[in-house]
Amino acid sequence: MKLNKNGWGYFEFFAFLIIFIICLLIAGFGLRKFGLLDENWHFVDLEELKKPNNSQNNNKPITYGDLREDMVEATIKYIEKYYNNELGLDTLNIRVSQLKREGLLDKFKDADGNDCSGYVSVYVDDTGKIRYDAYLKCKKYETTGYEERKDD
Repeated sequence: MKLNKNGWGYFEFFAFLIIFIICLLIAGFGLRKFGLLDENWHFVDLEELKKPNNSQNNNKPITYGDLREDMVEATIKYIEKYYNNELGLDTLNIRVSQLKREGLLDKFKDADGNDCSGYVSVYVDDTGKIRYDAYLKCKKYETTGYEERKDD
């Protein structure tokens, strides 16, 4: 870079501008990775996150594992009510929408407030035990093995 009496030239200016923009993007993605920026690139209010009314279970954030456990618990009640825990050889797929209609699940949203869907596959294994496999789909998460045709 050669400076003269007139200052920077166009090439130096645009090179500096490109490097500056790249640094800003790297910093922005870093802030998103650490949870300080949301998906709309707005800063997260950390004081708002600390308030007890922000989550449902005593300031404990909702996890996808919690949602899957809720699905299984509701499905156990559903199987007891309609099948009296007597299943055949077929695999049943109980949808979240069915569990909501029956009043076994209330709100079914992730920590960001996005609606989730899914189903629980219920079958009897070789030992005669009833197995429950929960498959969940949210905006930012999908359980491995999830099949959309089995869900609403």
